[in-house]
Amino acid sequence: MLKLNISMMSVLRWLMSRVAVIYIIIFVFCLTCLDLKMLEMRIKVRHLNDAIPDFSNLINFSQDQNVRKGIDWEPYKDYFELVVRYEPDDLITKQLLGYVDFYTGQEDQAMALFKASSQMNGRFLFWSNYNLGVMYFKKGMWPQSAVYLFKAISSNPQLSILLMQNSIVYKQIFANPYFKYSINDEITDAQARAYVLLLSCLNNMGQYEKMVLVSNLALSGQNLSYKDAFYYYAGLAFYELHQYDKAYLLFQKSLSLEKDNPDIYYYIGDIYEKAGQLDQARGFIQISYTLHQRNDPRFPYDAHANLRFF
Repeated sequence: MLKLNISMMSVLRWLMSRVAVIYIIIFVFCLTCLDLKMLEMRIKVRHLNDAIPDFSNLINFSQDQNVRKGIDWEPYKDYFELVVRYEPDDLITKQLLGYVDFYTGQEDQAMALFKASSQMNGRFLFWSNYNLGVMYFKKGMWPQSAVYLFKAISSNPQLSILLMQNSIVYKQIFANPYFKYSINDEITDAQARAYVLLLSCLNNMGQYEKMVLVSNLALSGQNLSYKDAFYYYAGLAFYELHQYDKAYLLFQKSLSLEKDNPDIYYYIGDIYEKAGQLDQARGFIQISYTLHQRNDPRFPYDAHANLRFF
């Protein structure tokens, strides 16, 4: 009996020694994995920190594309590509990379990035859809442009603002001394521009009833600028529908907000001419001609469709 107990104890000691070794091996393996992950993370952070560009030129260019025509895009492209390589699901950085790709002549690649980052969990993201709308607008592809511009105005701007505020890359942009803008104001301005371009698309497609609906929707946005443009496009829609009384009233409303749009004077002149009031017609057409000679860069409203990222 004593021999049996001694044998059992020997077996237990043997098993315990083997289990202990296994646990030690597992423990050492886990520590090694943790160390490797920490090392990998540190390498990523070092690479990213070393690649952070000076965002001054990018910020200036975004506000005035005549500034620094010789902008060096490579540091921005390299940095955004590195971020996306480490974080493939970073939709916000993909939008920024798409912006850079467009202005370095890689339009197909930019379009692919914008499309890949145009929605999150079924919700539209503003900047990617806005920029896709602008890209198609520049090509004169009105139906495609209208689709993305409608998605842009249908998006929740607060979601885009929240994502920008939580983005490491945007935080670096906002920290730059050249960034002196309100994100809320900039995205509200871009929303208004999206409406203007959408209305222009609908006009080019001859979808005048939709122009009236979209104009009314735009005018209901209390914080949106360019209300003179919205009244103008609503008036233009009724003009094309031969409802000249409504068109005239809307054109007058637009002029009460902005008196220098030459096209409105032309259309009002044409309305007077159709009504047989030739003297009034000539007066308005002469004003239109004079204003056109000024080459005011604000008109036509859709003349400057540029990509944006804030």
